[in-house]
Amino acid sequence: MRHWNRQFAALLTVQLLVSTAHGMFIPLLPSFLHDVGHVSGYSLYLWSGTAFSANFIAMMLAMPFLGRIGDRYGRKPIMLWSGFGMAIVTALMRLAYEPWQLALLRFVQGCFTGILPFAMVLVLIGASERKVGVSAGTMQMMGETGSLIGPLIASSLLSFVSVQSAYPAMSLFILLAAVCVLLFVKEGPRSTIVKTRDRSTMLTDWKQIWKMKPLPSLLLSALCVNFALVGMNPVMPYYVMQATHTFTFLNEQWLLGVTLSATSFAVIVFSPFLGSLSDRVGPVLLLKVATGTAVLLCFVQAVTHIYPVILVCRFILGLCVAGMMPNIQAQVRSMVRKGMEGQTFAMVNSWMFFGSLSGPLVGGVIIARFGISAWFAAAMVVYAISCWQAFRIGIVQSR
Repeated sequence: MRHWNRQFAALLTVQLLVSTAHGMFIPLLPSFLHDVGHVSGYSLYLWSGTAFSANFIAMMLAMPFLGRIGDRYGRKPIMLWSGFGMAIVTALMRLAYEPWQLALLRFVQGCFTGILPFAMVLVLIGASERKVGVSAGTMQMMGETGSLIGPLIASSLLSFVSVQSAYPAMSLFILLAAVCVLLFVKEGPRSTIVKTRDRSTMLTDWKQIWKMKPLPSLLLSALCVNFALVGMNPVMPYYVMQATHTFTFLNEQWLLGVTLSATSFAVIVFSPFLGSLSDRVGPVLLLKVATGTAVLLCFVQAVTHIYPVILVCRFILGLCVAGMMPNIQAQVRSMVRKGMEGQTFAMVNSWMFFGSLSGPLVGGVIIARFGISAWFAAAMVVYAISCWQAFRIGIVQSR
């Protein structure tokens, strides 16, 4: 137990450091495009989307291969390769002077994904069955904390140094995470079952994973959740600007910050509690409630323009987020086969990355053609699909 507590603390630290580094990129990108790349107008939005999408495309393509390698040779080597490689590529962003150079480096950076997904894998397979939910919830809490403080650190750095000088600081956080893995994360010897699977092909393994019921429903649910969550991020600035404000003492920038922080604050505070509740009542029930509530919240946001109502909806959405992804991962853990943990969770992550990639792209098209309310209507349908899958999962597990 003492060994697991040290391991869990190290993995939480890795989650916090890498998530902070990822969060730092958000304010650095527009500063780079404007000040270094001299991009403006329509091209500014085009290159912003390209730089973000390049990372998700690479991660989506790389994860299945990294999952198989991790099952065969160990997760810690992949985490070290990912951490040190990502730190080097991030430091090289200082040398970028053109938008296409930054987008290319973002793609290469995505190829070194693995440190966060495999940190979660080690937590899920290392935690006792009675504490899977609370462990996954605590990991999500640390990730959300990093996503919240990362932009604050980067914005503070930009007050003193140029955007290109801030990239090494971003690299430093990833480097510290890699060193933490090297020194404190331990992985036991490979089991006999893993060794006997070395002769299997990737396609054979994928077929076996896909046949695990109700994994397809969990994959679709994960895709839908990330599609709606990440796709909502580009919408919020315009949504807040159009809202009827009652807090007249705050400007639009502060209102946007408060709105985004409300969701993150709810995730940080309630993720461990809802994880513990999941261990007691079961992850499927919480997933049903969380996705069903998200449907109602999207409906309210589609028809209201009153800022306090929007703020309350964003906070409650944070509770829903805390009850979605950790419970999906906890259910995957309960059905994963010995020796295929990395490939199984890699497949889940690929579907999540596809949702994160497609959400903003589809959302931008919907908003441009039909307006913001239409996006919330679309998100409501997507969450409804995820809720439907949660009920299907319950039916399969009750048989």
